[in-house]
Amino acid sequence: MASSDVPSQSSDELRKPDDPLLPGQVLRIYSMRMCPYAQRTRLIARAKGVSHDIVNLDLNNKPDWFFDLNPYGEVPVVIHNGGHVYESLIAAEYLEEAFPEPKLFSDDPLIKAYERIYYNHWTKKGIPAFYSLLKAGYPDPEQTQRLNQHISALEGFMTTLDKPYFHGAAPGFSDYMIWPWFERLPMLKDITEFSLSSKDCPRLLAWIDRMWKDPVVQHCKIDPELLTKHYTIYRKGRPDFTIGADGKATGSDSQESVVVPEALENLDGLREAHTRDRRN
Repeated sequence: MASSDVPSQSSDELRKPDDPLLPGQVLRIYSMRMCPYAQRTRLIARAKGVSHDIVNLDLNNKPDWFFDLNPYGEVPVVIHNGGHVYESLIAAEYLEEAFPEPKLFSDDPLIKAYERIYYNHWTKKGIPAFYSLLKAGYPDPEQTQRLNQHISALEGFMTTLDKPYFHGAAPGFSDYMIWPWFERLPMLKDITEFSLSSKDCPRLLAWIDRMWKDPVVQHCKIDPELLTKHYTIYRKGRPDFTIGADGKATGSDSQESVVVPEALENLDGLREAHTRDRRN
C-alpha cells in the first residue's frame, strides 16, 4: 500500500498499546509534541525509515494504564514486538539495534565510545545548565556562564574530531541525541537573550546550519513560535502539554499559574504532583 493511501491517524488521539497499528506501521511511540527527550526517539525512528505511529500524551492527564508502560509516567515509550521500552537514550538505542540499517553508530568501538561521550556529556551537564538558565528567565550571569562552559566542551569535541558532525561525515546517533536542545536555542534566546558566539563556537554554529538541512530534522522539527509559547508558560508554572494539538494552535496564557517544584534537569518532565503516580 502506498504511503499516500494509508488512512491518516491523529497523533493527538489517545490509543492504547494494543490498539492496532495502521498497515505498514511497525511500532508506536508515546510522545509529547514539545518534549526534546521524546523527539530523540522520533528522530531515530525517522532516520531509520521505520513507519511508526505517534501518540501525543497530555502529561497532566495521563491514563493510569500508561504507568504500566513506564512507572515514572514519562515519555518517550516505544511499543514494539509485544514489548515496551522507555527512557529516551535507552529507547533510541533500542531502535538502533532493532533496526540495524542505516547504521547511526560507527562500527569502530573506539569511535562509537567517543560518540557516546559527546552526547552523555550534553545529557549530564549541558541539559541541566540549559534548564537552569531557562528557569531563571533572564540573562543570569552565573547560569549563562554555566551553559557556555558545557557548550564550549561540545565545541572542543568538534574541534578535536574535525568532522562536520559528531558522528563524522554525516548525521548519526550522537547528533540526534544532542540536537533537540539546539533546535530550542531560538526559544532560549527569546526568553533569556542567550545566543551562541560566532567567535567562540564557529564549529557548532556550522553544525547547526548543516543539521537544519537534514531531511530527518526537517521532518521532526517543531514550530519555533509554539516552542517559545510553550516554554514561556512552562517555566512560570503549570505547563500546557496540549499546545499545538489538532485544532489548538496556541496555548492558553489564562491558565492559573501554579508553581510546581521540580528538579531543574527534569523541567521537560514537569507535571503537577498528582499526575506523577497512578490514580488508583
